[in-house]
Amino acid sequence: MATPTTVYLNSQQRKKLFQRARRRNSSFSVELREAVDLYLDFSPAIDRQSLAALAKQANASLDRSIAKLDEVIAYCHQSMERINERRHR
Repeated sequence: MATPTTVYLNSQQRKKLFQRARRRNSSFSVELREAVDLYLDFSPAIDRQSLAALAKQANASLDRSIAKLDEVIAYCHQSMERINERRHR
């Protein structure tokens, strides 16, 4: 069960939590608790710089995956065009 606690947030943090709650059809309190849980799940050894480096690597990997998928899609389109051309001969 949640316990009432006073937390001081700057106006930007408060605004972003309310926006996220609206988008997710949630409440400010739920979003704040989930943010704290996420923070607490990280190892104390992980600092902002390490987390930023990890996010950068993940984004680079995602970009490579997207590029490969784009290549596969283009290949499939070309293959389908060749198949359609053969059917119409």
